Amino acid sequence: MAWLEPGSRFRLQWTDRVESNRGKGWVIVIRAATRRIGSSLAIACAIAMGAAAGAWAQNAQPSSESVLSAAFENRYAIDAISRVELVMRNGSGEGQRREVHYVTKMIKQRLHSIARLTAPEYLRGMTILIIEQRDRSHDAFAFLPALGKTRRVTTAQRGDAFFGSDLTYEDLERKHIDEFELAEPAVAEREGEAIYRIDAALVRKANYARVEFDVAQSDGAILATRYYKRGEQRPYRVLEAPRAAMVEQAGHVLPTRLLVSDVLRGSTTEVLITDFRINASIPDRIFTVATLDQERKLPEP
Repeated sequence: MAWLEPGSRFRLQWTDRVESNRGKGWVIVIRAATRRIGSSLAIACAIAMGAAAGAWAQNAQPSSESVLSAAFENRYAIDAISRVELVMRNGSGEGQRREVHYVTKMIKQRLHSIARLTAPEYLRGMTILIIEQRDRSHDAFAFLPALGKTRRVTTAQRGDAFFGSDLTYEDLERKHIDEFELAEPAVAEREGEAIYRIDAALVRKANYARVEFDVAQSDGAILATRYYKRGEQRPYRVLEAPRAAMVEQAGHVLPTRLLVSDVLRGSTTEVLITDFRINASIPDRIFTVATLDQERKLPEP
């Protein structure tokens, strides 16, 4: 096989006739030359090239850590002002609405968020403040205008309903890779779009045991999140972000519509995000308990 010089380009090809008139057989095509080889050698070459292609494909696929890190950074690490409408429906189809003025900002690598109800009128002024701590715990406070008081929301209440909806306080928090034990990403498809499906077991104790993320291969947008109880194969809670309702601003691809489903209760909450502004100028002092107590005005979108 001396004619297989280093750097030669070759491919396998099956043919009915070759120049030697020996009939059917595998050939290696090298540049413009064609050589007949034995079937055993052909198979060996095919296996070798298949193995090389498989190794390349495996190396080309990103890790779960890299996929989710980029997805979390895209979704949560932003300074933004928006108006949010929550359309809540119970298992009987009866509906309620909430309107929220929502502001988020990254301060010293920690996510700060504040949400104030603007409608209905009888709940107007109720405000939630969430501050991410360096140890990944969170400080959360709620202002109740009827009482004129601010109370702390404990860590145990992170899974509680956000303003009576199917959203939770935890949904507003930034997620981190080290909170999960990740399985290898599975290549899948969602509504015709190529995705990575990543199974993530939660390290700490919570209302759920594991999460499944559907992340778009094209831009890292999180298209769906499914929450599972321990030992269950059916999710009890699902968040979906339709591709048609995504917008791109300042290098982030973000949802303007979310559908949150509580499978066990049969309730849903549609989250509609309007007047969305990224990289807005937001004073740090907004994210303090004083803002709640003094009912300070929030920046407008």
